[in-house]
Amino acid sequence: MKLNISSLSERLMSEIVAKEFQTIAGKMVYNKFLGRKKEVVILYIHGLGPITSRYKEGFARQFKELFLSEYSVILPNLIGFGESAKPNQLDLYTMENQGQYLYNLLLVEKVRNVVIMATSMGGPIAISLIENIKNKKNNMIKIKGLLYLEGNLDINDTFFSSSITKYSFEQFKEQFDSWVDNQIEKWKSTYLEEYRSMGPWSIWGSAHDLVKLSESDQLFPRLLQLIEFPVYFIFGEKNIGRYTSETLIKNANLPVKYIPNAAHLMRIDNPQDYWKIIKELLQSCNL
Repeated sequence: MKLNISSLSERLMSEIVAKEFQTIAGKMVYNKFLGRKKEVVILYIHGLGPITSRYKEGFARQFKELFLSEYSVILPNLIGFGESAKPNQLDLYTMENQGQYLYNLLLVEKVRNVVIMATSMGGPIAISLIENIKNKKNNMIKIKGLLYLEGNLDINDTFFSSSITKYSFEQFKEQFDSWVDNQIEKWKSTYLEEYRSMGPWSIWGSAHDLVKLSESDQLFPRLLQLIEFPVYFIFGEKNIGRYTSETLIKNANLPVKYIPNAAHLMRIDNPQDYWKIIKELLQSCNL
């Protein structure tokens, strides 16, 4: 029997609720997956890669086929990414501001219990979000767990973002189209063409603040002060020993998990084991 990929994608996308709300930086678009467990929401914070319909379709397919649609998930397009606003103002792309936008998103959605999954650049944004949650008086949001998926903690985690910020913003803006061409050629992926529609402001602004925070060596101490809930640090098995942040985590006696046969793009490299381990960790969060 032939499988109609087009109709499958349409059916999967029809099961996602597309929504948006206004921030000081413009609209933030997000997608909501409605699972059987509605009392807890998983917030999935993406990294510096482009967000396209293919990203959403792939996530939806994995969510349905491998994640068993048990949990409700919010999948935001961070400001500057996907269908969200892309303002020409660099300070709107800081990790602190992105965390504030996501805090407001949780308020809009009336989320009371949240597990945060944060990948790469999403890690520092998660730290900002958690600080927002904990610093607000009369806050009703409870953090049930944090899954830190090769999220940035120190300067050695900035292997991609620092390749952007080695240029001044004016240099990056001037060379932007050739930079996108080089990324497509380097990674042999037309998927990266989406960087062009993002523009230089969102990419350089995000990378600049990410590098600055990672250089400060304050991300990990900030996170340690916040931990009052289950937290797991997750790496691709192919990256064992590559990051100094892995040593930081182990020296603090915090739990580290590895996704077999995967590097940085764990969900893409090995989705079966990725979601299997994620489900096990979610169960340990007593959801």
